[in-house]
Amino acid sequence: MKPNLATHFLFIHIKPKKKKKLLNPLQKHSNMLFLRLVFGSIFIVCCLTTLSNEASLPNAEVEALESIGRTLGKTNWNFNETCIQGNGRLDQPSPSFGDSYVDNVTCDCSFNNNTTCHVIHILLKRQGLSGTLPLNLTSLPFLQEIDLTRNYLNGTIPRGWGSSTRLIKISLLGNRLTGSIPEELANLINLTSLVLENNGLSGTLPAALRDLPKIEKLHLGSNYFTGKIPETFASLTSLKEFRISDNNFTGQIPDFIFRNWTNLEKIYMEGSGLSGPIPSINATLHNLTYIIISDLNGAETNFTQPLIDASLPKLERLMLRSCNLIGEIPASFGTF
Repeated sequence: MKPNLATHFLFIHIKPKKKKKLLNPLQKHSNMLFLRLVFGSIFIVCCLTTLSNEASLPNAEVEALESIGRTLGKTNWNFNETCIQGNGRLDQPSPSFGDSYVDNVTCDCSFNNNTTCHVIHILLKRQGLSGTLPLNLTSLPFLQEIDLTRNYLNGTIPRGWGSSTRLIKISLLGNRLTGSIPEELANLINLTSLVLENNGLSGTLPAALRDLPKIEKLHLGSNYFTGKIPETFASLTSLKEFRISDNNFTGQIPDFIFRNWTNLEKIYMEGSGLSGPIPSINATLHNLTYIIISDLNGAETNFTQPLIDASLPKLERLMLRSCNLIGEIPASFGTF
């Protein structure tokens, strides 16, 4: 660890002699030169000691990364490098897989006057990892993001992840995970993005996820989720993207989606298992750009009644396929 800067004082007490001895000019000059060399050397040594060390990770976090790597099946991680302020990455060379291949750990080295680093991001995309998820991330107390997109990870999402309350983003897209979503994830009050698409997850959605006050992106498509969309989700008013395509949900599309989620930008419900009718989509959803709904069971949706407000200013794509629509296409659709 880099030592803190400190000011060092050297006090020299010279006891006066009874008889003063005068020095000739040459002796006086030699003594002054000697003192300058001594104090100059002390100053240089102090500076070199202060500047020789770089910011580094605590041993506990290095050990945690090594353990996480073994659990995930990451065999080529190199922890010999230190996290440097202004760089802060433990990078590995990337083969030619494009931007989708990511292999790094990002650190914030601004702690303790830039002497201490802490891991804030773990990004391991398309690494061919075939292990399981680490049971606990609390050994990395400053972790904000973990992205394990498109690997071969199996097993379940650990309940212990709910204790890492600094997490902002989780992406487990495109793995082989099974089991249900742990309700402990509702403790992640800073979470803005939860991406679990393209796995083998099942069960019902935890009603406790209503306690995610900052969630903006909830991607749950291409799994085996069942049951109704919990009514408690009405409180997720910060949601911008909601994707539940290719699942086995039951029940009608909840009215609160197009009533309460006023920040909604994109919604994907292709083959979700939900039933119609489609609730009215009004102009309060002024940020809505994509509405993708298909393969609805149940009741018909009547076009003759107000369905989609023609004044949605940002709407770019509207797809309503196999949704049991009846009636004529409204003339107002020509204004989109």
